Amino acid sequence: MDLHDYIAALRQRWLFVTVCVLLGLAGALTVTALMPRTYTATAQLFIATGDKDSANAYQGGLFTQQRVKSYTRIVSSPAVLDRVINELDLHTTPGRLARKISAQAPLDTTLINIRVNDSSAARAQSIADETAAQFTKYIVAVEGSAIGTQPLVKASVVGGAQPPSTPTSPRPALNVAIGLLVGGVVGVGGAVLRRALDTTIRSADDVSSHLNLTTVGAVPPPDRRHKNSGSRAGATWRAEALSLLRTRLRFSDGDRMPNSLLISSALPGEGRTQTAIDLATNVARTGQRVILLEADLRRPRLAKDLGLHGTPGLTGVLTGRTPLYDALESWGDGHIRVLPSGPATADPSTLLSSPDMAQVVHALEADADLVVVDSPPLLPFADAAALASVTEGVLFVVLTGKTHHDVALRALGSLSAVHARVRGAVLTGARAEASADWQPPGEPDRPEHVRASDRERWAAEAAGPAPGWRHE
Repeated sequence: MDLHDYIAALRQRWLFVTVCVLLGLAGALTVTALMPRTYTATAQLFIATGDKDSANAYQGGLFTQQRVKSYTRIVSSPAVLDRVINELDLHTTPGRLARKISAQAPLDTTLINIRVNDSSAARAQSIADETAAQFTKYIVAVEGSAIGTQPLVKASVVGGAQPPSTPTSPRPALNVAIGLLVGGVVGVGGAVLRRALDTTIRSADDVSSHLNLTTVGAVPPPDRRHKNSGSRAGATWRAEALSLLRTRLRFSDGDRMPNSLLISSALPGEGRTQTAIDLATNVARTGQRVILLEADLRRPRLAKDLGLHGTPGLTGVLTGRTPLYDALESWGDGHIRVLPSGPATADPSTLLSSPDMAQVVHALEADADLVVVDSPPLLPFADAAALASVTEGVLFVVLTGKTHHDVALRALGSLSAVHARVRGAVLTGARAEASADWQPPGEPDRPEHVRASDRERWAAEAAGPAPGWRHE
C-alpha cells in the first residue's frame, strides 16, 4: 500500500477511526476516575563527616559520598521502619511500609531524598518526616565509635515540605493522551488492515486497478424517501449520474451509442435489472427509440418491476408461438418497448444460445436506436456469455462494496472467451458525492421542461469523453 491507499483507507473508514479514538478517550477517563488517589511526600537528608579539620575535608567528602550509596538502602530497613511505626502508631508491618518508601542519592552529592506514597497527603508527609528523623538517630548509633567521641558521619534533616496539595496519581492529562493515542493507533491500524484485507470494489480507482476497466458510470441507489415527492427528476444527483452514464456510452466509441447493450454482472443481486431500466429510461428521455429486452429466463423480474403480466415474451418468440412484434409492449411514455422473458422454460441455455436469439437481437437493433438486454449473472450460468457474443457491447455492473475483484475477474474472463466488447463498468450503490441541485458552471437554473439534449450537452461537458475498452 502507498500513501494514497492509506489516505483512502482513512477517508473510507473515518467513522471507525473516530469511534476508536472516542473509546480510547472514554477508557482513559474511566480509568482515571476509578484509580485511587496517591500523594507523594518528600524529605531530604544531608550527610556530613564529623571531622572538622579542613585538611581532611576532601577525603571526608569522598568517604561520605561512598557511604550515601549504602544509606539509601538503610532508609527502608526494618530497623528504621519499626521505630517509625511505633512513633506514628501505624497499623502496618515494616515490609508493607517499605513498599511505600523510596530513597535516592543524587549523583556527586551527599544528599538523600526520601519519597513516601500514600492515599493520605498528611499521613504521607508524617511518614516522610518521621522516617528522616529515625534515620538520623539510627546512623548515629551505627556510625558511632567509642563512648564520648564524635561519630564518623552525621545526618541532618535539611528539607521537608508541607503535605502535597495535588495527587501524583492518577495523572488525567497523561491518561487522556495515552487513551487518545491508543485509540488512534487502533483505529488507524484497523482501518488500514481492513483496507489491506478488503477485496471488494469500492471506487472507480479499484475498477481501473483491479479489473482494467473504465468506469462509465457511478449510480447511487434510488432515494425511496422522495419517490413520491414530485421533485424534478433532472435535478437529482441520481438523474445526473444516469445522464453522465448515457453520455459516456455515447462517446465511448466515437459519437455513437451502441445499437445493443448487454447489462450483466458476476453474481445475482448486483443491480443489473435496475441499471437496465434506468439506462433505457434515460436514453428514451432524449427522444430515442429504446427496446428493453429481458433475457433472464431463470429468475426474471423485469416484467414484475414494470407491471407487465401475462405476456408471451421472449420465450414465446424463440419457440415460434408468437411473432416478435406482437410480443413487444409499450411502456412509459411510449418511447420504450419491452420484450419480457415470458413463461419459464426447461432449457434456457439452449434457447438463448440458438441462432434464433441472434436473429431476434438483430431484428430489434434494426427497429430501435438502442436495445438494452437484461441478462442473467455471468458466473452461475452460461447464458450471459452466449448473449454477449451477439450484442454490440456489454456493460459490466459492479455493486459497490460487495463485488470482490477476483469474482469480477472470473466473470470478465468468461466474456473474454467469447470476444465480447466490454464498454466499461457501472458502479451501482455508489455514494453520491455531489449536490442534488448541481448546475453547469455559469448556467442559471433550468425549468422542468428543459430539453433533454441540453442536459446531455451539460453532462458531456462535465465528463469529457471516456475511452472504450475491449476485453480480449
